[in-house]
Amino acid sequence: MEKRFDDNIFKKIFRMFHSMKFGIVLLVVIGVLSIIGTIIPQNRSDVFYMENYHGFFYELINVFDLGNLYSSYWYIGLMILLIINLFLCSIRRFIPILKRVTEKPNLDKVLEEYKTWDTINIKEDKINGFASDLGFRNLETKNVDGKKIYYKNINSMGYLGSWITHVSLIVIILAFGIGRYMGYEVFVYGIPGTVRDVEGTNYQIQIDDFEMRFDENMVVSQYVTSLTLLENGEIIDSGQLMVNHPFRGKGINIYQNATGWALHAFLYKDDQAYKQTVLYNSEFFVEDDGKIALQFVELFPDFDMSDPTALRNLSPLPNNPVLLYALYYNGLKVDMGLARMGDLIEYEEYKFIVNRPEMYTLLQINHDPGITFAAIGGLLQIVGLIFAFYLRPKKLRIVIEDDNVWLWSKSYGNDNLYKEELNRKIEKWEEQ
Repeated sequence: MEKRFDDNIFKKIFRMFHSMKFGIVLLVVIGVLSIIGTIIPQNRSDVFYMENYHGFFYELINVFDLGNLYSSYWYIGLMILLIINLFLCSIRRFIPILKRVTEKPNLDKVLEEYKTWDTINIKEDKINGFASDLGFRNLETKNVDGKKIYYKNINSMGYLGSWITHVSLIVIILAFGIGRYMGYEVFVYGIPGTVRDVEGTNYQIQIDDFEMRFDENMVVSQYVTSLTLLENGEIIDSGQLMVNHPFRGKGINIYQNATGWALHAFLYKDDQAYKQTVLYNSEFFVEDDGKIALQFVELFPDFDMSDPTALRNLSPLPNNPVLLYALYYNGLKVDMGLARMGDLIEYEEYKFIVNRPEMYTLLQINHDPGITFAAIGGLLQIVGLIFAFYLRPKKLRIVIEDDNVWLWSKSYGNDNLYKEELNRKIEKWEEQ
């Protein structure tokens, strides 16, 4: 008895896994979670969530890892359950669907039932024309016991429509998983001459040049980066990329993501050269064990000196660059102000000088090994939808005995509309 009980439990669980209702519930839950993942910024620091979400909402994000939703164990678990459900549904349905696709007309059943069908007043020599008008061309015929049977199945591949669509969802979800957990997305930035490692790979990006193009109204029309792609320090490719025109090579795509200003910053301590660096927008130049720090708050490339308090530019060109900075000493902000290129920014024994402003480029580097599978899944989905909506399986059976003509026909999809069309065709051909 205990074994039978265990078997029943197993069967119930198995039936649940391959049930359509369970799949729909999973899709709804995953859809709702994906909306939440869109609303809540992903992959931010814990400090970000603490500052922007308070009390109950912060605890909810923290407990359920909603800040890393798509990498959380339970979201991945739901996706695995959905794949299992779709796979089992597809396996369970395939053989019955294949039988319907390859089904041959059962003429014995036709002979048993034909006298329950509707009779029509269409002459035998018009049958093929009538059938062709309905979409049934080249009817097959057979004579049995003085009766002539006309029969045809069309669009049988339409039965596969929903099945192919299900399979396409499995492929797309797998493609998402492959891309998510085997691919990578990395950001690198720098001024011309900079070489950056692509984290997690053997690649390096060398930024050869960066250009900002303007139209006649001095509005930026395009950003152009020239780069060299290296692998373990060896050049393997080079080229240009622009907004909406990524660089593609060696299975990776590099996109123009953003830009900003950089400065060459020099630090002196007790009037002696101490350190120099390239300082990028919003970054800190921190030295001497954190004792002194200069923050690049914002650069005004063409500062409007007529009204310094307005903090605005006359143009995007570096005609009169002015830095808005903040200065920290022992962790405390001790100064904030404006400095022209070459001006001294001093505090205690430290002096900063900034000059040579230039634009830097921010590049987004993507590698998605699942993209081929996603394309296959998308193609399968299109095929499945075409089969499901445009290949309506239809059957036609006509039996002629003496001067009587019996008709049966059915469409597996919008059958009511098909019946209306069938009645119109019957009236048309009965009048001829």
